[in-house]
Amino acid sequence: MPRKTFLNRHTKASTPDEPTSAKYLLRWYTGDLYRSIEQFPRLTSQALFGNDLPLEIEIGCGSGEFLCGLAAEHVGVNFVGLDINLKSLFVGVETASALSLGNIKFIKAPIQFLYPLMPPGSLQAVYMHFPDPLLRPKYRKRKVLNEAFLKHLSDALQPEGLFSIVTDNDELFEGVLALVEESPYFRKTHTERYLTGFEPQAKSRYQLYWEAHDKPIFRLRLVSVKRET
Repeated sequence: MPRKTFLNRHTKASTPDEPTSAKYLLRWYTGDLYRSIEQFPRLTSQALFGNDLPLEIEIGCGSGEFLCGLAAEHVGVNFVGLDINLKSLFVGVETASALSLGNIKFIKAPIQFLYPLMPPGSLQAVYMHFPDPLLRPKYRKRKVLNEAFLKHLSDALQPEGLFSIVTDNDELFEGVLALVEESPYFRKTHTERYLTGFEPQAKSRYQLYWEAHDKPIFRLRLVSVKRET
C-alpha cells in the first residue's frame, strides 16, 4: 500500500487552531521554494527555534509519533518533521500540543527543495523511517533516496552525524543497501550488513500497522563521512 494511501485511510485529524498552528506548523509551498528560496528561514535551531540546541530532522515524519517521542525524551534537542501530507502533520501538531512540547516543529514541504536551506554541519541526526517505496514506474522519478540526496545530507550533517533508515519494504531496502554500500558519503555503525527490528520509545502508526501484519523491519544506522575538498 502506498504511504499516502495508508495515511489518508488511517489518519483522522482536525485543523489546529491559529495559535497552535503558528507554534508548531509551517506550510511551505513548492512553487515559492522554487522561485524565492532566499525568503525562507534556514533549517537551523537559531532560525526555527531561536536557540543553539542541536537539531535533528525526520524526512517523511507522517503523523509524528516517533518524532514527538524523541522530543519528549530529549528536551535539550530540537526536532523538525518534514512531510508533504498536511492531514498527517495535523496529527503531529495535535500530539506535540497535548504534550506541551517546546522543541519540535513540523514543515509541509518536499525535502528535494530544501537543500539550499541546510547549512553545512547544521544537523545532528536525520531519520528516514518507512518512506514511501514508490516502486511503480510512473512514481520512480519522485524517489528521494539517490546519490545526490546522500551528498546533500552528508554535507548538512555534523561530522559523524547520524542517518537512520528504517523500512518494511524489502525491495526498497535492497536498492537502498546497494546505494549506501557504494556511497562515499556514509558508513555503517554496525558490523552486520543490516539490522532488523526497531523499538523506539514511540512507534509510528505505520510501523504498528505493518508489524501487526508480520512484516519484517529492516534498518541501517549510518554516520556521515567528511571528505576533503
